[in-house]
Amino acid sequence: MKRLFAMFLVVLMVISSFAGCGNSGGSSSPTPSASGNPSSSGGEAKPLDGEKPTLKYLGYNVSFDPNTDPMAKVYEEVTGYKVEYNVLPAENADEKLLMEVSSGADYDVLQISVPQFQTLLGQGALKPLTELLDTYGKDILNGVNENSWKAMSGSDGKIYGIPYKYPYPTEITNFMVVRMDLLKGAGINEVPKTLDEFYNALVALKNTYGDKYIIFTGPFRAASEASVSWDIPQNITSAFGIYNDWMVDENGKVIYMTEHKNFPKLMEFMQKLMAEGLIDRDWAVNNTTTVNEKLSSGKAIIATSNRTGTLVTTPVMTAADGLKLTYDDLGYIGSLYGSDGTNTYMRTEAINQVTCILKSAKNAEHVVNWINIKQQNQLYLNFGVEGTHFTFDTDGSIKPINPIFAEERGNSYWYLNSTDEDLFAQQWPSRVRKSDAMWAPFEAVTIKANKETPEIFVDNPFAFMPSLQNYSKYNQALFKSTSDYILQLIAGTKKIDSLSTFQKDWENMGGNAVRDELQQWYNEFYGK
Repeated sequence: MKRLFAMFLVVLMVISSFAGCGNSGGSSSPTPSASGNPSSSGGEAKPLDGEKPTLKYLGYNVSFDPNTDPMAKVYEEVTGYKVEYNVLPAENADEKLLMEVSSGADYDVLQISVPQFQTLLGQGALKPLTELLDTYGKDILNGVNENSWKAMSGSDGKIYGIPYKYPYPTEITNFMVVRMDLLKGAGINEVPKTLDEFYNALVALKNTYGDKYIIFTGPFRAASEASVSWDIPQNITSAFGIYNDWMVDENGKVIYMTEHKNFPKLMEFMQKLMAEGLIDRDWAVNNTTTVNEKLSSGKAIIATSNRTGTLVTTPVMTAADGLKLTYDDLGYIGSLYGSDGTNTYMRTEAINQVTCILKSAKNAEHVVNWINIKQQNQLYLNFGVEGTHFTFDTDGSIKPINPIFAEERGNSYWYLNSTDEDLFAQQWPSRVRKSDAMWAPFEAVTIKANKETPEIFVDNPFAFMPSLQNYSKYNQALFKSTSDYILQLIAGTKKIDSLSTFQKDWENMGGNAVRDELQQWYNEFYGK
């Protein structure tokens, strides 16, 4: 905690040295895409004259090298810009980002999470983009909806980030993969739907297989479809009514997850799993790589995951030189119900990633121009050529032609910075169909929930909240402190009767200030 706050101070000192830095660098006029495909919209961005600079990019963690992926060349051909891509680590990404910024790293463009964006904005590290967008980013301005722009605005009313809004509003982004062959071997033929069924399944697996397998491993912290990184799977917290770090109770009061009435019960449940040997002993020290490895190598029966995870693990598990499983041998556990019928899973209609530019960046106008060209060519860059990479279904939806779609457009999602939001929401589901490893859990968990139990999805009241001073200053550190505390509770090094002490420390570290700020914004926005 002290180290993280120290980093904030360092960032602030470095930022003060950025003041007065302007834009510079060569220029070039945008050209039609190399594919000859028409643009999806017709903005009139101002052309840039001169040579196009190489852009230096820092983005969120991904399992492939963005520089060598075939999409890098496609984007370069279409936009005319060569880009040097860098990625944040899977673990401790916040600290790494702060270190990069404080050391004066010369990135032209950052693509980061909403909390990271709000932290940098709160520290004064970012360049305002309103005038740049008006001059070089007409397609971006026209494609993004009003609520998304509000979330990217500072207290001065200026835009400081370009949003990528998650295109599917109701996805179960966090689920569990289960070895159905082993579950059936323990006498259970269907995946659990309630917390009690889940617990009973873990007990049955333990009684059947003893210590031969890790019964349940996690957590899964890879960058998710909705930027969720929790130490307890959200399809478990859903059974306790906890769906976000900040929530609003039935009386309209803003509360933190540790203040929820069911938080002690949630922690008692996780401690019970640990005490009975039903959960991975390494839960507190596991990372995404180790969780994936334990599942794909056959060491674990159940693992927390998301579509990013199954894209890695399922091909290994079904390979002839792997576990030789079939898709029938794999099941997926969705959002669980509590014993009282509680099941609240937060809607994914929110900003997923933010593209922003540091004050010190020298090629800001080129960054906006580059993103604008990408948005003009949204269909071609993300879905390819009709008849080669995809066809249109009778309902107008896009149906990928595999394997060429997966091979040549499979990783285009990572290069996205902005979209024509309404159009992309119609186009996006086809991207999940690029891989059976991704489509199988999406169909089994998300599509099923939308058809059978749509009532489980609850709004995130802060989905499009603009940057707020105290939230930007304190929230990441507060979340990190809470995460550390939760892991200590699960591991048994702290007991739940320490909650009041933790809460007082949390409040003094900025928790009260953030809560009051969120309450004021909520009351004003919703007319309370």
